[in-house]
Amino acid sequence: MRSNTTINHEQLAMSYEHREAIYVEKGALRVRVSQIHIDTSKGVIRAEVEEILSPGLGAGLFYRSVWNEGAPRRWKIGGDLTACYVDDWHMGYGGWSLYFAPHVVEGITSLAAQWPLDLPPYDRYTQVMDWLTDYTVTHAPFKRLVEG
Repeated sequence: MRSNTTINHEQLAMSYEHREAIYVEKGALRVRVSQIHIDTSKGVIRAEVEEILSPGLGAGLFYRSVWNEGAPRRWKIGGDLTACYVDDWHMGYGGWSLYFAPHVVEGITSLAAQWPLDLPPYDRYTQVMDWLTDYTVTHAPFKRLVEG
């Protein structure tokens, strides 16, 4: 018989694997998450992240003067297993966040597509953060996938 913890970890991996998300860390990008690895002995989760080029994004530190210039960025992330929620995953102690809810991905992507070309990178990031703040205030509290 499987424990509830194992079921939660399986659910977590399935919930995030190959999904699009908005990645936020002093900037914002649309990404796809893959290669989920959970280390229950250390209580951590790791993954690979790849940028999905989207008109207007990135914002902040991820700004590109031409949105489709160059290869998509790729990197690895990891964080505290207890900082995983149904529609978002946070580093666990500050830093980056991933938002998987389709409404968030579509909303931020649509917002970015409407930005004027001369909108400064920081203003783009500020608009993303304002949009996310409005979204989190008007929606139900986040549901944790893995209990600590």
